[in-house]
Amino acid sequence: MRPVPWTVRPVPTVWLDFTTGVGVTDSGARVTPRLTGRRKRPTLVDLLDTAHNLSAERIMLTGKLPAVAPGQPHWLIAETPSWTSPGHWLSTPPTGRFTHEVTGRTLEVRTAAEWFPAEGLTPDQARQAWVTTTEAIKGVEDMELLKSPAATGAQLWARSLPRTLDPEPLPADVAELLHRTSGQHRIEHLTTGPAACACGACRPLVNLRETPRGGFAYVDGRFMYASLCRELGSGPVTRLTGAQGQELLESDPYARARYRVRFTVPDWWDHVGVLPVAHEEVSAGWHYPNVPGASAETWADGVEVKIAHDSGWDVQVLEGLRFSKGRLLDTWADRLKRARERLTTGTGAVAQLDPAVRAAAVAAVRGILIQGIGAFASRGRETTRVVWSAREVPPEAAATVVRHGEAFVYRVPSRQTGGQAAALYRPELAAQVWARGRARVLECPAALPHRPGAPRPVVGALQVDPAQLLAINGDAIYTTSVPTWSLPTAHGGGDDGAVGRMRLQGWLPAVKLPTTAAERNVLRGKAEAAGARAALQVPSHEPS
Repeated sequence: MRPVPWTVRPVPTVWLDFTTGVGVTDSGARVTPRLTGRRKRPTLVDLLDTAHNLSAERIMLTGKLPAVAPGQPHWLIAETPSWTSPGHWLSTPPTGRFTHEVTGRTLEVRTAAEWFPAEGLTPDQARQAWVTTTEAIKGVEDMELLKSPAATGAQLWARSLPRTLDPEPLPADVAELLHRTSGQHRIEHLTTGPAACACGACRPLVNLRETPRGGFAYVDGRFMYASLCRELGSGPVTRLTGAQGQELLESDPYARARYRVRFTVPDWWDHVGVLPVAHEEVSAGWHYPNVPGASAETWADGVEVKIAHDSGWDVQVLEGLRFSKGRLLDTWADRLKRARERLTTGTGAVAQLDPAVRAAAVAAVRGILIQGIGAFASRGRETTRVVWSAREVPPEAAATVVRHGEAFVYRVPSRQTGGQAAALYRPELAAQVWARGRARVLECPAALPHRPGAPRPVVGALQVDPAQLLAINGDAIYTTSVPTWSLPTAHGGGDDGAVGRMRLQGWLPAVKLPTTAAERNVLRGKAEAAGARAALQVPSHEPS
């Protein structure tokens, strides 16, 4: 079923600082807020009235927004005379929806951080980043940006499918199986302490009692997901018995397949786990057993099962699914690569851009890629409802209630079946890209020297001394020393600048090692700010 591209027009927008209300229009003209009463700082209704007077249909907010916490009032739930709301989206990132009582005009309130996560952008910098991102996308496909990175990714995919390709949808039971048994990117803290997995089948690799301090290297994959979209599998799907799955794994380990396996960690294993296993408590997510002798059953993609099999793990296939190889995302990923390249080559007008604007646009293209992948697995976005009495909450939504001041906010599923939603629903694509990402962070091709005819060298978490591996998060790894292979080829490493390469993002020579993800994130920010200069002894200017 082919998706049909939308007809999209530019949305008249004002870009405003949340605190001051000062900002710019789409054309860059300065905007000052209309303040009512004697207030020195604008309220939400002041921002709405300011945008309404300019005939805007969207406000994009920059600056520091009020913290949102359960029990505390939400900044979107405020008195807004002359405005009503058909319902907001109050999760992250939030979206406010308002209708003017007199004119009937609608106005959306969104945050620039949804597109540009960097802190400190001014309204005009965010506007310039939007224009720059639009030009980069238009350079590969004549289309406007949509309301969100995810929707933009979906629109670009609808426009990128080969004309002769009409993807066959998955059977409902297979799609449901993928939802129940597929995780996203890998998140695993590998030091002793409160963040260590306590399941008994996982063990940390770095003992902080013995090694409380050390270096901190931050390594990740360059635009990684774009390198993982080649020739993915889709329908038709063939179900496999255990024997058929085992034979396929042995005879065609690169087949587009997914297996339910029973595995045992080898007695001699001393590294990270390879195969993802869901915790019994669903909300706890996934873990990766690595204790010698530990056994489990799980569904895993063929690329993950191949690594375990090649690493000497005892893996028995119990059943499987074989997908048909196709090119559903090849053109889409190639266009996003070229859009990013237009921003990172530093030629022409791009070279004259404010570095903060350029970096924000690069981040936006990355968001289109990552959120576009996630959108393939979406069965419809939930909506939030606001009521002022607990009695108004439907019983089936009681578990989703969050109190914000005097308001009760609950979520309602919004499952859409058929039509465009069904055409864009491709969970097999998201599941495969996520699985390839989990596999690639363990073993990633690198531009290292090798003899003609010899296997291509691979790098990644499995090539790091386990006693130095602090954590894995998505396509990033954190280590206590700089992996030589993460350096540029000019410095003896394996990073030749290609999309998908693991590269050193930052290095701190001596720090207190992190016990939690929060501590690690602080160090990551410091390492990224420091860059790789301490390891390379040369300046580095490439955007991430």
